[in-house]
Amino acid sequence: MTAAPDIAGNWALHGSALGPEGDTLYEWDGEMTLAASAESFAVAIETKGFKTSRSISFAEKLTALPSGEWHLRYGYEADPEHFATESHTFFGLSQLTFAPDLQSAEGTSCNYNGRYVVMQLQARRQEPA
Repeated sequence: MTAAPDIAGNWALHGSALGPEGDTLYEWDGEMTLAASAESFAVAIETKGFKTSRSISFAEKLTALPSGEWHLRYGYEADPEHFATESHTFFGLSQLTFAPDLQSAEGTSCNYNGRYVVMQLQARRQEPA
């Protein structure tokens, strides 16, 4: 069994919302915080700009790939304690594949119940403050 990688910390996140034909509808930036313990793993994303929101993860699964990459899959929902998402709800599914050097990741996400959108995601590890 392969030990889980150290991907905990803050990540700069860029998303592109896609239309039905794959065209970019809008882009957004945010911060992804990954937290890990021996028993669990959690993802929180806070977006910035005109589509401000905060989501928290559930049902996280991290899998080693034969290529040396790591594949993270999780569900997420609006954070009811955040000012931008306290008055509405949404949920979705995301998947990210982390490069073998654990400095970047790419993936996709789909959102339901209020923000019906499919997104492409790119993440880059931020240096500790």
